[in-house]
Amino acid sequence: MIKVVAPSMACEVIDRAIQLYGGAGMCDDFPLAYSYTAARTLRFADGPDVPVELVGF
Repeated sequence: MIKVVAPSMACEVIDRAIQLYGGAGMCDDFPLAYSYTAARTLRFADGPDVPVELVGF
């Protein structure tokens, strides 16, 4: 389940930080935009979440 939970939580936390910083969160002055891109890419690289949730590992 960590394969599903960790990338999802990372995206959620980084998204909230971007919202707190407003438009500045998407500029190159803060590493939030890069972090969000890396976390989102990790979710795609891990594959779909549904089979992992169905198996229950």
